[in-house]
Amino acid sequence: MILRTAVLSLVLLAAAAPAALAQAPADAAAAQPPAGRTAQGTGVVASIDAAGGTVQLKHDPIPALGWPSMTMDFKAAPALIAKLKVGQKIAFDVSEGHGVPEITAIRKP
Repeated sequence: MILRTAVLSLVLLAAAAPAALAQAPADAAAAQPPAGRTAQGTGVVASIDAAGGTVQLKHDPIPALGWPSMTMDFKAAPALIAKLKVGQKIAFDVSEGHGVPEITAIRKP
């Protein structure tokens, strides 16, 4: 009787496994942050880490992203970072792809 119960349990487990695996990608997709949002903002360069590819900005509120004014780090391409100086006021485009904010363009405010 114990052997029969064990075999039946294995059969049921094997039958349920494909359904569980089929659902895994949907669950994984749900765990991903939303697709990138874009917005424009203004702020002052607080620090520059050219080696790390980041710029810290003290930015004004960015309503399109629901962000209040704050100081935070942004990724940026080396060509954009090279144009910046600490204390400089800038207008910028930001993309929030996969939850990581990145400056994609810089303009005079």
